[in-house]
Amino acid sequence: MKISKREWFGLAVLGFGGVLGLVAGGTLGLALAAVCLVLGLLLFVASEGLAISSKGKPTSGESAAHKTNLLVLVKEVHARPYHLGKFQEIRGPDQADLQFEVFAHCWIVNDADQPIVLPLHQVSLTKPDGASVVLPRVRGDLDSWRLGRLRDELDSYGVRYVRANHEPMLELNLDDPLPGGATRQGWLHLWAENLTPAQLSRGTITLSIIDSDCESHIGSAKGPHQVPGRVWPSPLRPDTENAANQSTRPSRSTT
Repeated sequence: MKISKREWFGLAVLGFGGVLGLVAGGTLGLALAAVCLVLGLLLFVASEGLAISSKGKPTSGESAAHKTNLLVLVKEVHARPYHLGKFQEIRGPDQADLQFEVFAHCWIVNDADQPIVLPLHQVSLTKPDGASVVLPRVRGDLDSWRLGRLRDELDSYGVRYVRANHEPMLELNLDDPLPGGATRQGWLHLWAENLTPAQLSRGTITLSIIDSDCESHIGSAKGPHQVPGRVWPSPLRPDTENAANQSTRPSRSTT
């Protein structure tokens, strides 16, 4: 058991009062002994109270451990150009009559021990000139899209060849709480208009998330982005052209 300096001083005062009372004797000795006894007890009890109080207070490190800490990353961005509801090849970097299906691959990591609820999020594009626009989100249709990947593979004879794969695109889940220490990744499907290919390619895509404690978490990806990108409608999609026309209708969620 470790005794603090204040406790040692309180015990010393108690001892000194007992010795002084024996030496002085009589009423004066009893009075001095009583004063020293009260003073020593007060010092000793006060020291114990401070020790208990300090144990009950969380340290700065313990307080920081309960603070939400969400890491947000935007890993890659692809865009698919449209004109009047149909896929359109880009004629030039400053072409102004296009709309874009934008696909952003994002990661979120919860560094805290407690789950984080993510009630609000928004994706925006900052143009090269500094102006910012919100990109509305398109929900629930990523099973109709595929991401093209080129894979370098070897056959059974040791011959190397390049194979094109169409990979599924899992939608990023921002509706359910993210458990402590967990990682979640996926794609966000967005819509952009009144932008040129150059503005979209060289702009900065930012995902902003506000948690249930009203803390803001931001992740960004600077250009150049892949415009046009490597995202195509799924071969299993029953009517690709009609689906593309549906994408221009104002039935999108902005959350």
